[in-house]
Formats: sequence, C-alpha cells, structure tokens
Amino acid sequence: MSGMQCCFHEWVAHYRCCRSGEYVCPEHARLEVVSVTTRVRTPALSVRTAQAGDYPAISALAIRYWGETAMECFGRSHDVLTLPAFLAMDDGRVVGVLSYAVETDRLVVVMLNVHPDYQGRWTARSLLTAVEGEGRARGVSRLVIATSNDDLLALYVYQRWGFVITEIRAGAILRHHGREELGFAGIPVRDEIRLERRLASWGDATQGRL
Repeated sequence: MSGMQCCFHEWVAHYRCCRSGEYVCPEHARLEVVSVTTRVRTPALSVRTAQAGDYPAISALAIRYWGETAMECFGRSHDVLTLPAFLAMDDGRVVGVLSYAVETDRLVVVMLNVHPDYQGRWTARSLLTAVEGEGRARGVSRLVIATSNDDLLALYVYQRWGFVITEIRAGAILRHHGREELGFAGIPVRDEIRLERRLASWGDATQGRL
C-alpha cells in the first residue's frame, strides 16, 4: 500500500478519488457536494493501542505524509516515535494512526493520518473515539488538535466530532516553513487553526455523526 503517487505527477498521494479510484495529492484534490444517501456504509475497522513493534509502521506513515517524525504542535516539538498511539487495523495492516500526548488537563492529538484506501470508512472517527476514551480515563478536561487553513477535510471531520475553533494563528505555518506552499485544492498553506473539545460538559452528543 505504500509508495502510491499522484496520478498527475510524482508527489505522494494523500487521497483517493471515490469516483475514478485515482490517487491524488492535496493540490489536485477537490471538494464536491454530494447527498448523504450516496455514502457507502462499510464495517468499522478495528482499533488498538500501538505496541513497540508497530513504530516502524507509524514512522512510515509520518514520513509519507509529513516527511519526518518530528511534529510541531501547540508550541512544542513531539517525535511520534516516542508517543503513545492508537492504530486502525485491517487484516493485520496498519491503515491509520493517531498519536497523542497528555499535558496536565488536556490531551493533544499530535498526528492523525489515514491511508487513502481507508478514507471515508469512518476510520478517523474510530481513532477519535479511542483517544476520547483515553482522555476520559485519564481525567483530562479537553482534547485539542490543530490543522492548517487549507485542510478543509480535517476541519469537517473535527467540527463534526464536536471540536470548536479556539484560535487562528495567522501566518504561523508560513513562518515555520519560510515559504508559501500549496495545500488542499491548491489553497496556499499559511495559518494554523487550533480546535478544542471539552470532555466534561459536552458529553457524547456528537458521536456517531461522522
């Protein structure tokens, strides 16, 4: 499943078109409006806690999507090879990963990635369900996550899951990289958008809607 390239050039494919089956990078992906009745319901994937032997697969996913295993997140640098994680599995293969860090009263989602072949199958929802349970078990009051201004799909998933936007750090990603890059659908990547879900008061009202 590794090594797939965008059908338009040699960049790494992050998505798979649900109509043509072609693999595309963020720049060549597009949004479209569809009826919810067109969604294909598939069985949920199993999710488990990462073990020591799983970290080569976590490293491969991090390097595939981010080019490195070190992530800048909420003002701190994290190496996902040192963090706990939940894995989405299919027939013994790692097809999704959510790495996280616990900081006092909050759980920080550091990395969430799903293989293109398993997007649209509630994989992200299953991983978020697992990490929310972990947060509740640890007694933290909130989950926090960050994404870029171009990542419309991530903003959709997170807000449907009950996260709300708490801060927009204009130009933060542009300053970090030192240059403008094109992201999803060719949108320039500039800003970091931070979101939060409070566990103590929100309950489970939004579960099951993704």
